[in-house]
Amino acid sequence: MIVRSKAPFRVSFGGGGTDMAPYCIEHGGCVISTTIDRHVYITLQPREDKKIKIFSQNLNDGMIFEIGDKNYEIGFELFKGVINILEICDGFNILTYSELPAGSGMGGSSSLSVALIGAFNYYYDLGLSKHKIAQKAYDIERIELKQKGGYQDQFAAAYGGFNFMEFRETVRVTPIKTSKEMINELQFRLILCYIGGSHFSSDIQDEVLMGYKIEKKSYMEAMQDLKDVAHEMRRIIETKDISQLNEFGKLIHKGWEAKKSLSTKITNKNIENFYLTSRKFGVFGGKLLGAGGGGHLLLFSDPSRKYKVIQELVKIGGKIVNFHFNPRGLEVWKL
Repeated sequence: MIVRSKAPFRVSFGGGGTDMAPYCIEHGGCVISTTIDRHVYITLQPREDKKIKIFSQNLNDGMIFEIGDKNYEIGFELFKGVINILEICDGFNILTYSELPAGSGMGGSSSLSVALIGAFNYYYDLGLSKHKIAQKAYDIERIELKQKGGYQDQFAAAYGGFNFMEFRETVRVTPIKTSKEMINELQFRLILCYIGGSHFSSDIQDEVLMGYKIEKKSYMEAMQDLKDVAHEMRRIIETKDISQLNEFGKLIHKGWEAKKSLSTKITNKNIENFYLTSRKFGVFGGKLLGAGGGGHLLLFSDPSRKYKVIQELVKIGGKIVNFHFNPRGLEVWKL
């Protein structure tokens, strides 16, 4: 049996950063996000021997390793982590393909983890729910592989859709209740722009966590602002009142200002050039997706000036990524 799976990328509107331990465990965190129609795909094909052969179409690269290999320093560590934690004992060819580049700031590595766990869950009939798949993906990335980051990406990829997620000792995922008209209008006003640059989330998160460890007052205030923004965004979307959407855009800006205060590495001259240019031509608010440093800008535009904003971003080297919201999370099927 050949199994194929896909898990979506996510865009986070507000609250990102408050989903990181130990902050969220001790103070609670929350994020409002949605998934989009860009995915990571996994194809799982059994082998006759006991080896794992990985091939990434995007990287045009791969490797073969023995089951039980825990050398996570030489690449493709997510695959090794999943296979070790799930205690996979059979050999497989695993093919992966991503519709967005690595380091996009949109949770791609977690989408990969979720898609891979989902494929094995289907193949072996493990009976894991989407919530348990997301939790396993988190445990593999953060505990087994010791990769820094929060909880939101794994749960967004597994569940899919427009959600308000709360983080403490456990994770609670609540679908946003609103109208099709509100969602359609929000989507129309958004622009996703790839600006390039390096995306070293681990370095940034080290600095962010240091602010928490020393109980820096400005850090705690910024984190509270991020949570307040997420709650207010949820309120606006659930009113189903499109006339309030401009306030949603302004809240994205407020959240971006709060997030930038957490680390000197979150933004740089290139990012600020793109953002200030977009603001000049009709953007109410925006943010860099992910930890910072590079990747994609999510921008909320005046609908009457959207095309002008896009023109100006392209002029200075931006690449516009057309997308639609995707209500589905992890999907798995056999061939």
